[in-house]
Amino acid sequence: MPSFASEIRRQLAARTSEARRSDRAELAGLLDADGEWYSPGDSTTVSRPPKGEERNAERRDPPAPEPAEPGTLWPDSGSSGVVLETPSAAVARSAARLWRHGFGVESRISPSGSDRFGRARYSVRAGGNRVFQAAEEMRVVRLSRDASVRTAYLSGSFQGCGSVVRPGGRGGHHLEFVHKDEAFIRRVAEFSRAKLTVAERRNRWLAYTKSSDGVTTLLSQLGLHDAVLEYDAKAILGEAKANANRVTNFDSANAGRTAKAAASQQKILENLDPNSLPEALREMLVLRLDNPDASLSELAALGGISKSAANHRLRRLVEIGGD
Repeated sequence: MPSFASEIRRQLAARTSEARRSDRAELAGLLDADGEWYSPGDSTTVSRPPKGEERNAERRDPPAPEPAEPGTLWPDSGSSGVVLETPSAAVARSAARLWRHGFGVESRISPSGSDRFGRARYSVRAGGNRVFQAAEEMRVVRLSRDASVRTAYLSGSFQGCGSVVRPGGRGGHHLEFVHKDEAFIRRVAEFSRAKLTVAERRNRWLAYTKSSDGVTTLLSQLGLHDAVLEYDAKAILGEAKANANRVTNFDSANAGRTAKAAASQQKILENLDPNSLPEALREMLVLRLDNPDASLSELAALGGISKSAANHRLRRLVEIGGD
């Protein structure tokens, strides 16, 4: 069964937009979250856009390029480009579509091995001068104040480095973006309509929310209204189960305390001498010893007295027995 986060990424990747600027913004968020840029003559890749986006460099061996089909813009030994790696085939197809619709660039999707759990991974590669021209154009997206552009950027960012816990699970409410670049994480928090907390943990930066309202607000901003309804329904069911468990535990604890108090009272009463007691207390002592499981109301009915009088006499007996 796929995780809730995987299903959210699949839904985001399956959507299409008629606006080119939305496609460009979504691709910018996806590449900022999970892209690797490389330069001509460089045998390594760097995980930052060209010309001045302040991001931490990370180097690794680049995937070997595959033969390009005629007419495609494809990196060769003397070109520059970007590689996106993802475990989601839907996200890989979405990236290729965004390159085509947003910038007129044909990219190449290919398998890139598997992760440590044995799940397949996919690479989306694009290269050439047009790709680096596109990178320059994407810089405008990061400075945009347009709501639709920011939402598209968030959509791409979530596909690249976002996660959300399934509603009703033991982990509670939790949605997060995780990345090594502080500037990127703070941009995500700024673009989100939900308030996201930014923190650094284990050399990674996080933007996250632990509230149900925060999760549903961000999912709603991304246009995932069916997911919001599903999340709310499962969250309500989970909270109802949790409340039922709390009530059961509370009742069990009360029953345990009541039983313990009754046993203690019974032991005290058994040690009393009936002949040393006034008649009213002696009658109550006999009633309690003969009916150890009776409630206070039942004892009062058996003795023909009020519940308050029965309670007073029992307390007086316990006091005498405790002296």
